[in-house]
Amino acid sequence: MFVNPVGTEVYDEYIKGIIEEIKRPDVEATVTHLNKGPTHLEYHYYEHLIIDEMLHLLKNAEREGYDAFVIGCFYDPGLREAREIVSMPVIAPAETCMHVASTLGHKFSIIVGRRKWIPKMEDNAYVYGLERKLASFREMKLSVPQMVKNPGNTKEAILKAAKKAVEEDGAEVIVLGCTMESGFIKDLIRILGVPVLDAVVISWKFAEMCADLYHQFGLSHCKIGGYESPPQEEGWLK
Repeated sequence: MFVNPVGTEVYDEYIKGIIEEIKRPDVEATVTHLNKGPTHLEYHYYEHLIIDEMLHLLKNAEREGYDAFVIGCFYDPGLREAREIVSMPVIAPAETCMHVASTLGHKFSIIVGRRKWIPKMEDNAYVYGLERKLASFREMKLSVPQMVKNPGNTKEAILKAAKKAVEEDGAEVIVLGCTMESGFIKDLIRILGVPVLDAVVISWKFAEMCADLYHQFGLSHCKIGGYESPPQEEGWLK
């Protein structure tokens, strides 16, 4: 299951189309959204508004037999909370893309919509232990709604920002820092001549791998320490 953690279905069809093109034939993909909430998560406050419903959706998905869950926002909202309450793999785009990027080149740059996004994403790079691999952030001056409205303009803005990251910042890998920057990966790799990581593609393919490892070996998030589940007897884990 790939959840767009916002209160609108406007992104679902676009994301589902990308996933259907790249998923394995034996994998069934569900793309969904929340019943209520903001239409984007560009503000910290908006993240807090969606966490409760998203976590309930996650818990129900595990009960229904889903093998992995992708949080479809590059802020990785609710990731640690989610891993506390289920056994199946929970995947988030920023964590996944940054780690993959660190294996594909010396340093990576993240292409963001607005300056507003950078502090949270930079903090996440520190949390994930990858700050030394981060060459830069490059801003397109586009909000999420603007990206949705004009994908062609988004693609051109990505190219402009990514070229500067490669030529001026020393980036050897480009990470697209929003799920709505998705859908252009083949053209971007061909034009830029460096690895480009699409947040939807990379997080989905990583989720497929994690689901395989979970089923074959029981391999998933450690439940000793950081992702330890709340005790059932306390009555809060439903």
